[in-house]
Amino acid sequence: MKTVLKKLVVFVVTAAVILSGNVSTGKAASKGYVFKYKGVSVQMHSDASKLIKKAGKVLKKKETKSCSYKGLDRVYQYKDFILVTYSNSKNGKQYVNGIKFRNKNVSTKEGIKIGSSLNSVINKYGKAKDNFGVYTYKKGKSKLQFEITNEKVTTIQYVGI
Repeated sequence: MKTVLKKLVVFVVTAAVILSGNVSTGKAASKGYVFKYKGVSVQMHSDASKLIKKAGKVLKKKETKSCSYKGLDRVYQYKDFILVTYSNSKNGKQYVNGIKFRNKNVSTKEGIKIGSSLNSVINKYGKAKDNFGVYTYKKGKSKLQFEITNEKVTTIQYVGI
């Protein structure tokens, strides 16, 4: 039951951030956390096109009209992570709004991945408040969230704010 509640809290927080309209106009990337994959580095609110090209085969893609602006929200599911983007118009440039790890094949720039210990997270990022097993770090216009179960990282996600 406690694990289900944790996952629900993480889902609700992520959905609220994505749908809240707290997205930038896409004119400049934030000075926040960096996600690096196959030689491509992105931050929240930065251009998503290079990451989309390098990420490989899309397993699933969902596109919805934004309720916050005239663009589209897109969710790309890849083997190693899920990418959430937004655009300011239907055919406009896509910007990164969230990344969620799916397995141990990817890590944060600082080397934390699913399965890492809570102590490793604290050593790399410092202390954070435990909110139902979710540890959130803020930097620039981004959050980096770690869900911890039994002292191990079970979920990692970058969220644009």
